Amino acid sequence: MASGTELWPGIDLADLMDALDIAEAAPGRFRARNIVSRIPTTLGSQVLAQTVAAAERTVPGFAVQSVQGVFPRGGIAAQPVSIEVEVVQSGRALATVAVAFRQEGREHSRALVMLTRDEPDFLRHHRPLPDGIPGPDACADLPVAMLPWEVRTYGGADALALGLAGPPTLDVWMRCTKVPDEASLSRSLLAYGTEGFLGPVALRPYTADAVAALGGKGTSVMLAQNVTFHEPFSIHEWLLLRCESVYAGRSRMHGRIHVYGQDGRLVASVSADGLMRVAE
Repeated sequence: MASGTELWPGIDLADLMDALDIAEAAPGRFRARNIVSRIPTTLGSQVLAQTVAAAERTVPGFAVQSVQGVFPRGGIAAQPVSIEVEVVQSGRALATVAVAFRQEGREHSRALVMLTRDEPDFLRHHRPLPDGIPGPDACADLPVAMLPWEVRTYGGADALALGLAGPPTLDVWMRCTKVPDEASLSRSLLAYGTEGFLGPVALRPYTADAVAALGGKGTSVMLAQNVTFHEPFSIHEWLLLRCESVYAGRSRMHGRIHVYGQDGRLVASVSADGLMRVAE
């Protein structure tokens, strides 16, 4: 799956919503189209979003709790995709499905998805949001062509300026108010929105000159991504993505994101592994 700052495509919100409007061809079988962009391969962010939609369509009454996705090869963006959902287990409170993406009989992505129904608390705690993080009103717009909605960070576009080096972390606020306020759609769009920051945050400690000294531009490709939803949320409300590049080396990278509501609730967690190589 493609990623990386130098390849971020301009995405149209209507096109993204159309790609999420998957058509059921048979029970557990869907047909969908891919997002149109400058990248010839299927976007991993799109696959994650479609995975959430397909899983919840297959097991009605359940909500996705976790997605464990792997992207062994690139799909072809210009061709439609077949999405196959196998119900592994379905009980009163939990269900598990396997979701495969195929084109012309060739599988290019697979995910194991756990779904759940609401249950009462037994224990309750979460990783707290630290004090002193600037809210969305104190932040400036961060242009991200891959995300066709509001995105803000402290310092705006200067936070990812090529001439500056910073820590391998980034706090990003985002929301999308131009779509229906639906829980399933919110989960799909949040899954979509988490993928594109992991490569840029891994590059953040290095200036453009430092990257040039290492061999030129870097390119990143996501290999696997896990998304876990903890609490209900709305994509209409500001969400804070606390992004961290935990490790980079040996042409690999590992990143994590904790997603908070503006009220301080931890609503989702993300971890991802990818390639980080010198661009050809």
